[in-house]
Amino acid sequence: MKASFDISTYPPELQVVLRAMQVYGILLADNGSDWYISGTPDERWDNEMRHLLDGIRGDHFGAVDASGLRVSPDSAQAVLP
Repeated sequence: MKASFDISTYPPELQVVLRAMQVYGILLADNGSDWYISGTPDERWDNEMRHLLDGIRGDHFGAVDASGLRVSPDSAQAVLP
């Protein structure tokens, strides 16, 4: 998620998740609904709060080319920076 995305309007519980997206990124799976953010239900979390993330769009993220981290094209190994 781009650092410029304003997370301040979200509840503190979601700000933690959004900040993690900004710092660590996400893995995007090309299946299911467009830009649908899912998670595992947990009694410690208000599962309905996740719907506040429905307005997040693809242009709120930047793509990162990680192909330079591959050891070789035929390997699943990666060199960590």
